Amino acid sequence: MGDNGRCGLITTEGVVGRDQVAWDSALLANRLRGRGVRPGDRVVLSAANSAEFVVALFALIAVDASIVLVDHRQSAKEHRRVIDHARARWLLRDRTVPAEDLGAEVISLENALSEVRLARPVDAFADVHDALSFDAWYERADGLVLWSSGTTGAPKGIVRSGSSVRANIERTQERMRYVADDVLMPLLPFSHQYGLSIILLWWWSEFTLVVNSSHRLDQALDRISEHGVTVVDATPSSYDTMLSIYGRRNRYHGSLASVRMWCVGGAPLSAALSGRFRTVIGKPLLDGYGSSEAGNIALAVEPDPRGVGRALDGIDIRIVDAHGDPLPPGERGEVVVRTPDYLNAYLGDDGEPVPVTDREYRTHDLGWLDDQGNLTLIGRKRAVHRLGHTIYPDALVEKVERCGNPVRVVPFDHERLGSELVFVVADEQDRSPAHWRARFAAELAEYERPNRVVVVPEFPLNLNGKVDTEALRELARGRTRATPSIPHPERLQALRAVVEFLQSQRAQVHELLTEVSHHATVNGEIDLCIRTLEGAQEEVLKHRPRPVEGAAVFMPSNIPLYSYVLYLLIPSLYCDHVSFRASSKIADVTRKLHEMLSPAHKLPIHDCSMAQREFIAGPVAESELVVFTGTYHNAEKVRGQLGSEQLFVFFGQGVNPFVLGPDADLRSAIPALIDVRMINSGQDCFGPDRIFVHDSLADVFVPALCHYVAKLRHGDNRDTTSDYGSMYYLEAFADSFDYLRKHSQHIVSGGEVSIIDMHLRPTVLDLPLDPKEKATEMFAPIFNVVRYSDEQELLSVLNSPFYIDRAMGATVYGDLPEVVSFLRKRHQVTVNSTLVDHDDGNEPFGGRGIVANYAAVGTKRVAEPLLLSKAVADHLGTGARRRELIGAADV
Repeated sequence: MGDNGRCGLITTEGVVGRDQVAWDSALLANRLRGRGVRPGDRVVLSAANSAEFVVALFALIAVDASIVLVDHRQSAKEHRRVIDHARARWLLRDRTVPAEDLGAEVISLENALSEVRLARPVDAFADVHDALSFDAWYERADGLVLWSSGTTGAPKGIVRSGSSVRANIERTQERMRYVADDVLMPLLPFSHQYGLSIILLWWWSEFTLVVNSSHRLDQALDRISEHGVTVVDATPSSYDTMLSIYGRRNRYHGSLASVRMWCVGGAPLSAALSGRFRTVIGKPLLDGYGSSEAGNIALAVEPDPRGVGRALDGIDIRIVDAHGDPLPPGERGEVVVRTPDYLNAYLGDDGEPVPVTDREYRTHDLGWLDDQGNLTLIGRKRAVHRLGHTIYPDALVEKVERCGNPVRVVPFDHERLGSELVFVVADEQDRSPAHWRARFAAELAEYERPNRVVVVPEFPLNLNGKVDTEALRELARGRTRATPSIPHPERLQALRAVVEFLQSQRAQVHELLTEVSHHATVNGEIDLCIRTLEGAQEEVLKHRPRPVEGAAVFMPSNIPLYSYVLYLLIPSLYCDHVSFRASSKIADVTRKLHEMLSPAHKLPIHDCSMAQREFIAGPVAESELVVFTGTYHNAEKVRGQLGSEQLFVFFGQGVNPFVLGPDADLRSAIPALIDVRMINSGQDCFGPDRIFVHDSLADVFVPALCHYVAKLRHGDNRDTTSDYGSMYYLEAFADSFDYLRKHSQHIVSGGEVSIIDMHLRPTVLDLPLDPKEKATEMFAPIFNVVRYSDEQELLSVLNSPFYIDRAMGATVYGDLPEVVSFLRKRHQVTVNSTLVDHDDGNEPFGGRGIVANYAAVGTKRVAEPLLLSKAVADHLGTGARRRELIGAADV
């Protein structure tokens, strides 16, 4: 569909050239006219990001409609409200929008386009430019209707003229200076001001536009290198997620160099995220300021980006005090904007525009200007009067957030004081209001201090990811629900201290962990640990494990930091004390890590440097909870020495089959496979020991896999340009050497071994299907590819006792519903994504294979996905209640 990608739309399905977009838009406009859409008709457009959205938008402009944009993720109720308020007759929607009666005549975008789309029609129009003229829409006073975010109450209909939209796009282009060689990828909903502006910039500036879902950020990173993206636009939360993905997937390292501008907007950008992004990626996030009411207002650009940048040409920004008088540079006050692009009306209750006569845009935002005219934003204004003083709640927020947690100040009218101030603190550690009141007192004048402090786990958000002000006011009024207690809630502060340590001393932690792990694995491990610690409170509150007198942990031989978080730190919230014995393979690093972290958390976590026999006779025998990571054989030996009331939780090994069906998308499957198999240079339990590929795909898959594997670069663990390092575990290296020697006739790529530095070149084997052969657990960069002819042949292998006993995780690429259904009975299954993509340290993980994992009390074992807090609650009880294991035999 389309021609050359230059200056066109690049979608996941292919390239749509500019000429094709023009023809499709002109034809759709003609179709809409035939349906009865007339100039000035209100038409609601609601659809996901796609080339079809772009075509529909341009078609409506060509029809000279009054276009009402609605986020396709909104509920049916909200769609109905918007349609009724705007008095819209038509709804142009795609299949993502609720398919029910919404109060307007529905035009299906897919159906309408399928009826009109032609490769290059020769007789529809003599001149596509005449058929797709936007001139009439530029003159329309109500050309575009957007909706305010709803952060200050019910969303309002914002009416902007077509000419103001075009003028704002021209100002934006003058500042950003996009060129024809640019490739832009907006990770933003097209139905909002920010995303919409990128579409219109594409049409008028003639660069190339990559259309991508704003939620598939892993896919977005792949497409940056695939298409040579030069400009990315996204929200702060999207960049935060992208950094996490970047940290744990080494294939992205060095692949993002084509991007010259990383632009951010749509929500406040924190200094922490800005600094972290510059450190990791090496380029700044370029912030901007805009609104639905005024379009883009200020944009920061290289070489000296400050705050949200300077006002666009023709736009004036002033900072004023409470009386409206201008303030000099450096002084904080309300941001006031004068722009020709300002809205010209709000929608009245009857759907008619109510003109806005005051052209001065009082933004209700607080900020300050430097001497070069760069704007820095602080927050919302909302001045209140208290005890004779004028106070800006967001200015108070700026002061008290120095205490380390997000805060919102909610004012209420008070007859005697003038205003009552309620400080709402987002604190996942659930520290008391008295704690926060004392912290705030050191930052505030007496007349600024709170009347009340309300502590919540997190702020309520609206659909756009902004704080929902109305919901926040309900919390501030005291309409909150008490949460169940955590056995040791005072230790939440200790976990927060570890998070702060990992963030502030990341380089120190990274230096230690790269003694045993590759730098890419370490980056991902640190990020995952921070997220897991941040989710610890919610996890324990959800499962409510009862207090446990003590826990003893046999630590694993890899991922030392993540293990420390999962098995030691989080269990300390419900275990009186935790003792651990380090694996002999990484004992030195584990002990150094404990010595590094223990001064930060100061929890009763004890390193037991003793023989295993002494550990079992002492700490293990005295603990209610025993955690074992290792082989099934050794686990059974330990379990046999426990008392009948002790809970034994075993984390073992699985085959983790990776299955590709006949229709698997190799463009996504092969990079994903390499990512998961090459975690820590192949030395990770997530790596699949068998890769099953359908015969029809194998002759393409195997050479492609070999091609990409051969390009992987070897280097030291700390070499940031390397894709993998040497093997660390001598036993695993020796086993791998023997395995490759035994199967050397099946090696199709790699196989080179350097004994001196334990470097095993990533190796691909093309193996025959043998239902009787046992899949050896591989702790090495080895890809065991096995061909299968049909699903029944595949299922006969997966249903063998060996695979059933080791049922842990499984990945399927392609459409194999029968295989997925079978695997889900015992495995944790991911479809068209990997186990790593779904790794969540606060959720149970694993399968129902007895060799893979189980929980046991006495002689009763239950093979199930495991999470320690849930296992304790399920098998030892919640609160003071005890619950017996269900079943008289192994499950």
